[in-house]
Amino acid sequence: MTVELPYTLHTRYASIATAWSVILTPPIFLNLSLFYGLWYGKPDLDRILVLTLPTAILGLFTALATLDRVWKLTQPTPLYRPLHAPRPALDIFQWGYFAVLAAISALITAALARNDADHDFQIRLLSLPTALLMSLVATLTLISLVLNVSGWRLPFRFGSVPAGNVLRPAVYYIVEDVVAVDGGGGVEYREAFCKRYESSAVFRRMMFELSVVWMLWFYVFAGVFAALVFRLPVAAVYAVGWAGPFPLVGGVAVWTVFYVRARLREEREGVVEGERAPLLG
Repeated sequence: MTVELPYTLHTRYASIATAWSVILTPPIFLNLSLFYGLWYGKPDLDRILVLTLPTAILGLFTALATLDRVWKLTQPTPLYRPLHAPRPALDIFQWGYFAVLAAISALITAALARNDADHDFQIRLLSLPTALLMSLVATLTLISLVLNVSGWRLPFRFGSVPAGNVLRPAVYYIVEDVVAVDGGGGVEYREAFCKRYESSAVFRRMMFELSVVWMLWFYVFAGVFAALVFRLPVAAVYAVGWAGPFPLVGGVAVWTVFYVRARLREEREGVVEGERAPLLG
């Protein structure tokens, strides 16, 4: 029997919209408007200061979003924390977020530390964080897929999955953690999501296939935009590097919605056929 998920988007629009506004607004609007407004509108300002301010503002928004998630996960009550966690603990999404954030921070710091005369190469380096993020997420996803296919069993609890279980595809952890914490689904959603994965072969295949598709597209997008950043005129690369991937990722997200609907329909039809089988026999 299919385990129903205690979650619907119709009651979560506000929380999801708030979370994604924090994610999308800084890089697309504040970051770009600050950079181009100061770089070309205030040529008398120190160039390093102009390069630093947009990323500093972005860092502030990132810190606020991170603090909100960490605060929810470290509450005394287990409302948001991973399953089977005996004490307040971060989830897999948050640890992965920290790893990616550390890599992007290292890139930005290294770029700002350069002593270039014309700042051309610095601007190109500072246009790479989105491409770097996609390549790192794709690589973490690839690792999860390889370990899942090989049947590698966890030597310790990994998020909500206890030790001794096979590592699950990356999309499984991303969906569980984002919906449970940012979407407000809580521990009830985590429990139902885990049971759904364990009880449905169609659902497991869907998580695997989604991980493969997003991994491949992220590798493609990362390679394309990294190449564009180093080939396009310097005046365009900051906008291309930071904002260019979002419409394409949005396209993959739209495809994902239709794909998931088709898979869930297939899952429901399989359940109905399974229930009819004894009567037909």
